[in-house]
Amino acid sequence: MIKQKQNSISLDSIAAECGVSPMTVSRALRQLPTVSEETRKRIFEVAARLGYLRTTRAGRKATLHEQLHSRPVQIIAGEGREGMGRFHSELTLSLVRLLASKRYECIIRVSDGNYKEFTRMLATAGKADVEASLIIGNFSEKERRSLLTALPGAILLDDTGKDVIESVYSSFSFDNTRAAALAMKHFLSSGHRRIALVSGPKEHFFTREIETGYRDSLSGAGIQADESLICYTDFTAAAAANAVESLLKRNVKFDAVFTNDEMAGGVYRALLKRGIRIPEDVAVCGCDGLPVGEQLYPQLTTIILDYKQLARQVIDKITNQDLALTPVRVRLLPFLKIRESA
Repeated sequence: MIKQKQNSISLDSIAAECGVSPMTVSRALRQLPTVSEETRKRIFEVAARLGYLRTTRAGRKATLHEQLHSRPVQIIAGEGREGMGRFHSELTLSLVRLLASKRYECIIRVSDGNYKEFTRMLATAGKADVEASLIIGNFSEKERRSLLTALPGAILLDDTGKDVIESVYSSFSFDNTRAAALAMKHFLSSGHRRIALVSGPKEHFFTREIETGYRDSLSGAGIQADESLICYTDFTAAAAANAVESLLKRNVKFDAVFTNDEMAGGVYRALLKRGIRIPEDVAVCGCDGLPVGEQLYPQLTTIILDYKQLARQVIDKITNQDLALTPVRVRLLPFLKIRESA
């Protein structure tokens, strides 16, 4: 059998099948913003089916649209014991896509909490000639302080870092206290009074802010917080399932659960395992707005923390010369998305 030569699959053949010009095909395969998303998708599908792979530039110089910025952007990501959570993973992916669309090369440095590896990464990141440094994920207070001190002008994501007063940096985060207040208002208006809070480690900034909104909402409704209903975990679905199972074994009464979207899967598992119906017996509300919420059954009511909007605002700061050097503190407002679980 004679193999088809790779170069026999040309831009012309792809263009003919897609009903566009070869120039449009070329621009789409180079992912230039001048081609619509629908057209680009069709071109990539045809190119993949035909097995087209561009292996050479044939000596053509890069156009202005193709040229990468001279300095890359580095993303410094902190992993927890179970790896990076889904929310931070989705946020990171959004950032990478937006940076690529703006022709920025992206360097991702990951720390898993190992002291030796963290100090090595810190030294490397501090010496890097980059357009911007983005910090995201799980870092201890000492690690975060070290990063912000070593990287002047860094951008801290999904964390205010307000206790690091000796550093000059920007932060983009969400109003998590408001997020909890929205969930609690929804529960309380639906008649729920025994609301369990399943969150992360007690000392984590997200947990502290969520718990503040939870307690303030109960107090505003004239309800004293029951400490037995507050569960601290490690942000994983497995830990959330264990927390709910513990409540059930101890016969702690509750008619609703507020958690985050990733942990909601564990909450569902623990409830359904006992034959407890959602939302008829126990209502569940998540927080984050991750795609997984729509995949659960019943679909998860959640508080949307729009990570795509946050990513867009971060990229706007990097690319806008008037904003790039000015430290800012941005807190995005959440909103309630009512589905089936509450």
